[in-house]
Amino acid sequence: MNSILFWTLILVGTGLFIYLVPYRNIKNIQKLQQEGLEKLDNIIELLKKN
Repeated sequence: MNSILFWTLILVGTGLFIYLVPYRNIKNIQKLQQEGLEKLDNIIELLKKN
């Protein structure tokens, strides 16, 4: 009985880890993409002025 509980906890913990870690990375990537787009917009505006 204890081994079933043990493996169930390991599976749940692994599932949460796999779910949460990429989720945080996706948020960081989206933030970096947004900053990159803002920088590109600034560069385009500067080029249009010239």
